[in-house]
Amino acid sequence: MDKIIVLTTFYNPIEANIVKARLLDSGVQCFLSDENSITLNPLYTQAYGGVRLHVFEKDIPMAKCILQDENVQLPQEETEPGVEVCPNCGSNHVGFVQATKKRFGLLTMIVSFALMVYPFHVKKTYHCFDCGHEF
Repeated sequence: MDKIIVLTTFYNPIEANIVKARLLDSGVQCFLSDENSITLNPLYTQAYGGVRLHVFEKDIPMAKCILQDENVQLPQEETEPGVEVCPNCGSNHVGFVQATKKRFGLLTMIVSFALMVYPFHVKKTYHCFDCGHEF
């Protein structure tokens, strides 16, 4: 059995269907996941991580060749300049998100407590999704 691999993701379901049709016309078996959910509610695109294009592992070189001919941008395998790397584990699976530890500053806590509202300002840090380290 061949493994099924996510070749790339799209944030536009129409573009994903165009690429899927191009690959199917070339004889590469593929399918899309999360397409219907994102089409029904486009605000969920970020939560789902986009529409995923799946192909068999043996078809990856042929699919990449076809997509390069069509000028479709595929994710880079190596680290691009400006992409953060986790100092703890060396992973590049890092995002600039809300802090999970020490989320609120002292001033935010005092003002929020005085006004009796949820803290309105949250610190943002780089968070490694592999080891959980924040920097």
